[in-house]
Amino acid sequence: MKHILFVFVAGLISALTPTNGAFAQTSNLLASKDLVNNYFKIGNAEVSNNPNIINLEMVNVKALKNFRKQYKVSDEKWSQGINCITASYVLDSMNETVYFSEKGNWEASLKTYQEDIMPVEIRKMIKQQYYDYKIIVVSEIETFENKGNPVYLVTLEDANHIKEIRIQGNVMDVYKDFIKR
Repeated sequence: MKHILFVFVAGLISALTPTNGAFAQTSNLLASKDLVNNYFKIGNAEVSNNPNIINLEMVNVKALKNFRKQYKVSDEKWSQGINCITASYVLDSMNETVYFSEKGNWEASLKTYQEDIMPVEIRKMIKQQYYDYKIIVVSEIETFENKGNPVYLVTLEDANHIKEIRIQGNVMDVYKDFIKR
């Protein structure tokens, strides 16, 4: 099970690598506003610019069958990661990356979207406590262990701070807190 989590995190890190480089932090967790604005732009650039993209013929048959059965899209991009295969696509302003094991079994999914798509109850939880903050981006993480009860990482911003809030079930905490300079 640790191996599955490691593979998911490794895939997540590799998928976000192009944007993470633009948001380097100093030891006191300060970031310039320009770097912050570039970091939180959502797009499918990391999918189309991924050097590990593979042809459909190279995709594990079981992974392809599982993907087609569960997801009703046909323009996905497949890539080979470390001990995993991923399918990424954009549908209705939502980016999703689905992770499969090398054997073709579903491992996890990562959805990234804006505030207008997020579940109402999650938005309400955040806005009750962080009413002065703007919701920048929402990441919804579903793994085999939490299937049906995803973890949400919601990035918020006000004039002086950027916070990443983690919500799992009814529990909300500050995952990361940055000060703008």
